[in-house]
Amino acid sequence: MGSQNKPKIGVIYAGVREEVLKNAMDKLTEKITRLFPDVEFSFHKVASMSDALEVLKQTYDVAGYIIFVLTSVFSDYMPILRSGKPVILIGETYEGAGDFLLAFAKAREENLPVIGEVARRIDDENLLKRYINYLVTIHKLRNSRLLLIVGPVVKSLAWCEFPLSVDLWAAMRNVQGLFGIDIVLMSSNEFVEKYYSKVDENEARRIAEKWMKEAEEVIEDNKDEIVKSAKLYIAIRNAVRDLNVDAVAIDCIVLYWNKFLDAWPCLAYMELIKNNEAIPICEADIYSAVLLLIMKHLGNVPGFINDPSPDTQTDEVVYYHCFAPITPYGYGDIRKVPYKITPAHSGSKRASIYVELPLDETITVAGLSPDQRTLTIHTARTVRNEYSLRACAVKLVGRTNTRALINNWVRRAGWHRVAFYGDWREDLKNIASLLGLKVVEEDQPTR
Repeated sequence: MGSQNKPKIGVIYAGVREEVLKNAMDKLTEKITRLFPDVEFSFHKVASMSDALEVLKQTYDVAGYIIFVLTSVFSDYMPILRSGKPVILIGETYEGAGDFLLAFAKAREENLPVIGEVARRIDDENLLKRYINYLVTIHKLRNSRLLLIVGPVVKSLAWCEFPLSVDLWAAMRNVQGLFGIDIVLMSSNEFVEKYYSKVDENEARRIAEKWMKEAEEVIEDNKDEIVKSAKLYIAIRNAVRDLNVDAVAIDCIVLYWNKFLDAWPCLAYMELIKNNEAIPICEADIYSAVLLLIMKHLGNVPGFINDPSPDTQTDEVVYYHCFAPITPYGYGDIRKVPYKITPAHSGSKRASIYVELPLDETITVAGLSPDQRTLTIHTARTVRNEYSLRACAVKLVGRTNTRALINNWVRRAGWHRVAFYGDWREDLKNIASLLGLKVVEEDQPTR
């Protein structure tokens, strides 16, 4: 998916004792290059301030740096910490801890995009994989392409609250400026003319029949709606291939009810994730798109955009929307959960998907407010799925600290949040720090 050039990462060995440096460098260089064969590493020694400045000149095009503090070097690598690029600082417990502590404290005082770890075994493969993967993820994020399909009179949306307290044009500028994502804007008229109207109806019917056969139950009584969703899937798939994008966001509610598009994308989104063809984004929510892209690049984990609706009496949240992946553990994953094809919103919305999502598991729920440079996080334990025609089709119920949630809710992140299976709290906090974002843990009691 998309256009991804090879990540470039600067690796710095900081220290002044040559015998310590050589032994550690040999081990670390071998492991790093073996673990990440698709990354272009640039290896450097830093023993003075002039060394650090020279490294900056040679590595202007790297995605970020990983600095190993092997012995005390009087924090002469500070120019690299202040480069503005994401930096991972790793100190060796016996020889480099003192230098690490002082430099890391200074980086935190200056709010630099730096995260740190100090350990005896700095060549531990799990440690190396985790931290270097953060830099690879950021590189991929900054090289991602997003197709945004909106109504033909796009300028009329410029002053709208879209979606839920987010101005479309400001959202686009914020996403492009902060994260480097390339947004390809397409009107629904162009999409219909170039792709949707040219889909082979017979191919669409075959896919619709397959969906209905594989479904646990088909409650939707209008089969033509399912065929139109299959037709929309084919059109999106073809647009994704032609434009070489990683993700596609469709302003589905506006387009459908204003008759610019006659199909709902929920089943199409299911198929895109199942086949690992693209990252789909509901309601053209490009803030949520950033989170979905991060998690795709970080762990190949799909999520689902939702409207969290707390119940403070039971300490539960209903995470509802009209789509969730049937492969919640991975794009293209062979593990699938049951689904039903159903109407939603009391029958006013057609061809939605109800998914029996896994229970008694941790989900990480994230939100984003780029204008405040804030990432929100909370976790929940899934307790049940609810089905009814009321509201959206997917209703995953999770238990969390709802009182903290309503007290800490970040308004400028909107109502939408994105839920991912697994406990990704620390990873997302680290990614946020490397991106220069503040983190609000919405489920933590206010101090």
